[in-house]
Amino acid sequence: MMKFFCAAAAVVLSAGAAGAQNMYDAINFSRNEYYGSARSMALGNAVTAVGGDLGTIGINPAGSAVANYGQLTITPGVSISAVGSAYSPYGETDYGPVRNYSRARTTLPNLGISAVFPTGRSRGLRSWTLAVVSNQTSQYNYYANAFGQNSMTSKVAEFAAAAYGCDEGVLSRTDAFDGSDISWDILTAYQAGMFGSYGNGADYVGVTETIDPSGKWHYVPGPLSQTSVTHKWGSKNDVVMNLGLNFSDNVFVGFNLGLPYARYGYSEAFYESAVNPEQFPIVFMGDDGSEYDTNFLSASYGYQYLADVDGIYGKLGVIVTPFEGLRIGAAVQTPAMYTITEHWQYSAATSFADDYFSDDKTSPEGEYSYNLTAPYSASFGLAWTFGTRGFVSLDYELTDYSIMRFRELNSGRAVSQDIFFDLNEANRYFAGVAHNLRIGGEFRLTPAFSVRAGYSLATSPERHWTNDKGEDVTSGDFLAEFDVYNSRAKRLVSAEYYPDRTQAVSFGLGYSSPGSFFADIAAVLTSYPDSVFSPYYDYVNYDADGNEVNVASPRILNHRNLWNVALTIGWRF
Repeated sequence: MMKFFCAAAAVVLSAGAAGAQNMYDAINFSRNEYYGSARSMALGNAVTAVGGDLGTIGINPAGSAVANYGQLTITPGVSISAVGSAYSPYGETDYGPVRNYSRARTTLPNLGISAVFPTGRSRGLRSWTLAVVSNQTSQYNYYANAFGQNSMTSKVAEFAAAAYGCDEGVLSRTDAFDGSDISWDILTAYQAGMFGSYGNGADYVGVTETIDPSGKWHYVPGPLSQTSVTHKWGSKNDVVMNLGLNFSDNVFVGFNLGLPYARYGYSEAFYESAVNPEQFPIVFMGDDGSEYDTNFLSASYGYQYLADVDGIYGKLGVIVTPFEGLRIGAAVQTPAMYTITEHWQYSAATSFADDYFSDDKTSPEGEYSYNLTAPYSASFGLAWTFGTRGFVSLDYELTDYSIMRFRELNSGRAVSQDIFFDLNEANRYFAGVAHNLRIGGEFRLTPAFSVRAGYSLATSPERHWTNDKGEDVTSGDFLAEFDVYNSRAKRLVSAEYYPDRTQAVSFGLGYSSPGSFFADIAAVLTSYPDSVFSPYYDYVNYDADGNEVNVASPRILNHRNLWNVALTIGWRF
């Protein structure tokens, strides 16, 4: 195998030969951002006390009992994600211009059928309803693309820094993915020719770096063009089997057996290329001791992740009408029990002026399955009707994410051997209660046509702590020093929630024919809080004079809006 003397750099956020088990993914799989029918979407899903529509059943099971007729609905839709990205090469300052990218996909927010069975009684149990409904509860439509120039740090160089101390003999083995504890991203990068050893011991240098003639340090010798692409896709749906009971037309009770399922895909790609390849000379040494000169051109890194999620939960709901015009609703959902199966794979490639030295590598596909206990939730609602002219409604929902727990699949391990102990402790301390306020209203213009509007505001469940040393601690900090906190050498003292807010505005129109046919259309705009991430970790680096500079790795600022347009076509019977 050839070694090179002058080379390049970099590293990744998704490390290791494992999937994505962490607090953020647990929240991602557990969070409900209700869609449903076009009517419920237009009302901002403020429907806990409203009912009567198949889109409401996932929020309050009692909603099926409100209607005295059966229904069949289908709701196709379109989801459009728009993400604006700005790139800062040296940390969270001096962001470049915002570049906007959008992606559209078709969706099916709602599909359902219900049947009503009257008992013939005038009081007591007047009717019971059976329904089977699929309502979408999350959409993972997302695409972001950010780029800029960087002359101080490199992802390839960060890979080389992360490999410090690794046995090069192990790095080069094709079976090291299954037979070593080295992260798969580092193995893939090495075997794609992104970095190599120099000097004595396990010191590594990236192909985007140059080694000082003294051999004491290495650095990025010129500007690199860097591009980071992040793509998410998939959705989460709840299939609910519902039983609704109507007592005297003023007390409605419902039960759901929920069977949520999801497919979530995530990919990240990072590219860097030499603006001027002449500034990036590489000297390879052949097995015969001969030296070969070339120049670095470009490098790319990719990570693909796919999760399939299946679960089960129960939900109980009630709607009461204490007097004409007022409805009060409440629903409680048990913690969902999920089984999650993950697949992941890494890829990397390098390109040189002499293509003979170019190389690429794709890791094996990893697979892992585990269980996740998701949060419980409770919702409460009020609705005031104005005869047949319309209504206004108000909902409040809380979800406690601190109870999220990872568990091994069919494990016989003792509690003391829990491989998820540190992650579950991070969930307990750094995930908390999220609040969701929803407001909606409907006004009937004519007996056939209605207009609707809604608004929702959701808080973040994520929090950070101050420890007894006065330091601010994130979940990542906590896990990095878990043994220190677990031994009580450091203690968490006080917590504070992040001020992130997700807001949505909605509007819609409805048509109800004199017969059985009805149709609704809705548009929803959801605005998410800005997010900042780094495509690779910070690492100790140097300038051309050998000064340790420790410049932060790039930061990318993303702002996401999500448009959803849906059309419900339905029939009453």
